[in-house]
Amino acid sequence: MNMKKINKFLVLFFFFSLSFYGQNDTISVVRHSDNDLIIPKNAKVVFRGIKNEILIDVVNCKSFKATGDGLSLISKNLYNLNPEGGSEVIITIDIVLKNNTKKTEKHIFEIRGIKRPITCFNFIRGDSIIRSQKSQFKNARIRVISADKNFNLTFKITQFVLKIPRINSIVINGDKIDDGTFEKINKYASKFDEIVISDIHVKTTPSFSGCILVSPMVIKLY
Repeated sequence: MNMKKINKFLVLFFFFSLSFYGQNDTISVVRHSDNDLIIPKNAKVVFRGIKNEILIDVVNCKSFKATGDGLSLISKNLYNLNPEGGSEVIITIDIVLKNNTKKTEKHIFEIRGIKRPITCFNFIRGDSIIRSQKSQFKNARIRVISADKNFNLTFKITQFVLKIPRINSIVINGDKIDDGTFEKINKYASKFDEIVISDIHVKTTPSFSGCILVSPMVIKLY
């Protein structure tokens, strides 16, 4: 490569570098508040159907204004972001620096729907049909976990329904297979039968006011 081409390449690389770093050199802080359900707090993800609490701050500025679809001010630097349609939402921040220079920044957040939580049988995820022996139902526990690693909710099961072929459904309070239910599984269930756990009621920590539909699970005996 001759010197003229090398110089041309270096000039292009220099301007590309300025452009790249210019786009990422932001002075505002935009993240989920400590009270928000999303982790990590700097994740550029918001969930549709809930109010995402966003902290917005610009250090050492004269003033700033934040706008975006579904964005509303709670108090001072705290905002609610309640996204609607589309796959992303843009928060625009218009800043006036102390020297009266004006600057505009845009922060893009991906919009996700809330996935159904996953049901687990003795710590085995019920994404598909689980294979189990009858003995594994003794004192077995049913758990519910979040299907999205960015959505920080802890679930406690308060009630669920267990269906064994050939007998009526059994309503169980709590998250544990009790002795009476285990006796019925031993008596009525046979090899290759599918036992269904459904209608799972949960409480969440922190408290969540929306409707949470929990995925049922199927356990096949072998």
